[in-house]
Parts: sequence; structure tokens; C-alpha cells
Amino acid sequence: MKLNYRLSSSDFLEYQLYSSSKSKLHTKKRFRSRVLLPLIYLVFGLYIYNKNENSTLALIFVGIAVSWFFLYPIYSKWRFKKHFQKHVEENYKNRINKPVEINFEENSLSTKDFTSESKINGAELKELIETKNHFFIKLTTDLSLIIPKEAVENKTEFKQRVIGLGAEYVNELNWEWK
Repeated sequence: MKLNYRLSSSDFLEYQLYSSSKSKLHTKKRFRSRVLLPLIYLVFGLYIYNKNENSTLALIFVGIAVSWFFLYPIYSKWRFKKHFQKHVEENYKNRINKPVEINFEENSLSTKDFTSESKINGAELKELIETKNHFFIKLTTDLSLIIPKEAVENKTEFKQRVIGLGAEYVNELNWEWK
């Protein structure tokens, strides 16, 4: 089986967003940002209320805290997406719309792009992740091959081939960037 395709900036972006959503570090960072700032505002609001008995200013701080807590996920989704768009534009600009070839052999797969060729043993394949629009073949080194679904004619055969090389199948068809 042989695949020939080109990766667009949206392919790289979706991979970056997917990786971020599965990263414990990014998840913790987003959680801390969502919770820590409202706590600071609440504490400051309570301090102002107790010190000056200024309930109007205290309510403003509580309102900011509550607003931040509920609106931060929307802001965070937008901000991280913008960050990764810039990251893709800067770091993958030379790889966008360049031909990529993957050739499946008996116990390995060969990849070829405009800069290099490599052969990957089947034992080095860790996971085959399927999202709505892509397949990501994650290697034991945590590098990944990005394959748009439109590049794969027979998706069932493709999945069987990759799983047969030793990758574990991960169904993420319901995944979306949040």
C-alpha cells in the first residue's frame, strides 16, 4: 500500500491542537489559568469588603472572578488556536503543500518527503489515532505521522495494515478542539 499526499497548514494545526488537548502539561496550565485568577479576584474582593466595607467594589471583583471562570474556556480555545496557527506558520512553512509519500512494507513503513527518506520498523509504531479528518501514526519516540483521511482510499485496509504492524488503535472520532 502506498500513500501520496500533501499536508496543508490546517493539517499541521489540527495535529498541534490534538496534541495540546492530550498534553497533561497544557491541560494543567489551562485549568490553573481558569481557577487561579478568579481565586485571586475573590480574595481581593473579600479583602476590600472586610477592610473598607465597600460592597460595590467587592461585588465588581466577584463579578470579574465569576465572568473569568465561565468565559475563560472560550478565550483559551481561541488563544491557543491563534498560538498554534502562528507556530505552524513559523515552524512548518517549508513543509506545507510539499509531497509526502508513505509506503507500507511487510514489517515496516517507508516515508519520503522533499527533505528526507526514512524507514520505520513496525515495532516503533505506538498508536494509530483516528480523528474526524486525520489519521495520526504516533511513534514510540512520540513523533507522529500526519495523514489526511482524504489521502487514504481504503480506510479499513489502511487501519488493518497499521494495526498489523503493531500500533494500538485509538478512536478519537468525536474529538474536537475545546
